[in-house]
Amino acid sequence: MLVTEMAKFAKPDTRRGIVLFSVDYLLFWSAMAAVVFVPWMALKIVASAVAGIKMANLATLAHDGAHNSLTSSRRLNWLISVLSFTPCLFNYRLWVYDHHSLHHPHTNGEHVDSYRPLSKQAYDALPWSARLWVRFCRSPNIAAFGVYYICQRWWKVKLMPRAFLPAAHRASAWKHFTWLLIYFAVLMTALLMAPHYSATSATVAVLLGFIGPFFIFQTVLAASLYFNHTHPDIPWFKTEADRRAGSGQEHITVHLRLPKMAAALAHNFFEHPAHHVYPAIPCYALWDAQEKLNRLMGEQAIVEDFSLGFLVRTMRICKLYDYDRRCWLDFNGRPTSASARTIVTPNAFATQS
Repeated sequence: MLVTEMAKFAKPDTRRGIVLFSVDYLLFWSAMAAVVFVPWMALKIVASAVAGIKMANLATLAHDGAHNSLTSSRRLNWLISVLSFTPCLFNYRLWVYDHHSLHHPHTNGEHVDSYRPLSKQAYDALPWSARLWVRFCRSPNIAAFGVYYICQRWWKVKLMPRAFLPAAHRASAWKHFTWLLIYFAVLMTALLMAPHYSATSATVAVLLGFIGPFFIFQTVLAASLYFNHTHPDIPWFKTEADRRAGSGQEHITVHLRLPKMAAALAHNFFEHPAHHVYPAIPCYALWDAQEKLNRLMGEQAIVEDFSLGFLVRTMRICKLYDYDRRCWLDFNGRPTSASARTIVTPNAFATQS
C-alpha cells in the first residue's frame, strides 16, 4: 500500500534537523537585527521581508517537530517546535490539537478548517457584510490571504485557548499563551526602545520589525495552505461518513511542483500529498517521497507546476462548493468545475512500483 511505501522515508536525521533549525533561527534574528541597525531604509524593508519568510520556514520546522519527525529525539522536537512557533505567535498546544486531532484525521471534512468552502445555501444565508467578507477572502488578491488567516485562524484558533479546546489541554495551552505574551512584551519593548540604541525610530522598528514580518508570514502560510487543499479536482465533504467513503489522503491534497532548489528553500512544504499519506516523513525527505508517490499514483496524482496562471485560475474557479455534486460554483451558484474526479482506492496502487 501507499502507506507502506511512504513509511520507508520516515527516517529522522537529528543532525539535519538541528542544522535546518539553527540556520533559519539565525537568519530570522539576523534579519530582525538588520531592521533596527542597518542605516538604509531599502535594506530595512528587505530585512523585514526576509524575517517574514523565515517565520514561515520556522513554522514548517515546528510542524515537523510537532509530528516528532524533525529529529530522533522527542524532547528536542518539542523544544524546536516551541522555539520556532514563538516568533510566529503560535500557541504550540493549540496548534497540535487543531492540526493532529482535526486537520489530519478529517482533511477536507466537515470540521472548521482553513478555507473550507461554503455551500451556496450557507453563503446566501449570511448577512450582506459576511458575504462581502467571503468574496474578499476568495478574491485573487494577495493581501486577502494574510487578512483571512489573521482574523479567521490565528486569532480564533492559534493564539489563546477558547471553548473549542478540550479541558485536558487547557492548562498546557494557557502556559504556552503566557510564554507568547512574555515574548511579545519583550519584543515590543525592544522595538519601541530602538531610538535609544540605534538610529531607527520606534515607528519604523515596530512597522518593519513586527507588523511587516508577521503579515508576510501569515500571507505566505495562508496561501500555502489554500493551494495545498484547493483545486478543481480536489473534493470536499459534507459529513465525516462521506469523507471516509470518498477518498484517501493522497487524493485530497495537491502537489504544487516547484524547482528542486526552490522546494528545498521552502522545506518541501508543497510536497504535501506525501506528508498527508505518512505525516512522520521529515521535510528534508519529502522531495524523494513525493516523487515516489507520484510514480505510484500515475494519472491519479494531482500535480500542478507552480505558475501565476494556475494560482489565479484556481482562485477564479473555487468560490463556493456543491457538496452533493462535488463541484465548485461561482457566487451565483453556477458550476465552475466538473465533479471531482473518480477516486481510486489506495489498495489499487499496492502492486505498483
